Amino acid sequence: MAESDLRLAIEKFAKDLAAKAESFVEDISTLEVRTFTTPSAEIATLAGGELDLADPTLARQLQLRAYTKIDFDCDTTICLPVDNNDQVDRSVWDMHQTMVMQALKTRESMLKSMGTALTSALDALQRVAG
Repeated sequence: MAESDLRLAIEKFAKDLAAKAESFVEDISTLEVRTFTTPSAEIATLAGGELDLADPTLARQLQLRAYTKIDFDCDTTICLPVDNNDQVDRSVWDMHQTMVMQALKTRESMLKSMGTALTSALDALQRVAG
């Protein structure tokens, strides 16, 4: 591959990566975790498709039990599940917290991967521009 072709390929890769990075930053700026419960008989039906939360039929099958929203600047909103006695439902809350921690780890991993890819693209551009 000629040097000019290589430079064009790297420039295209860098532009595509920058566009993906912009979209990525918008997507990860807010992390939301919703924990739902549903009757056991509905699980097989729900597992077969996408969970469109705007679908009123689906909304009747799900009960939102816990909610966490974490903005990129760490502003946080949490809704705790309580029972009829206003006691926190520990089993739902423990599961929800596990999912929040996993979502945070995934976001961190994605940020690192994106940073590495952008750094590599910039390094390649600098070497080709040389």
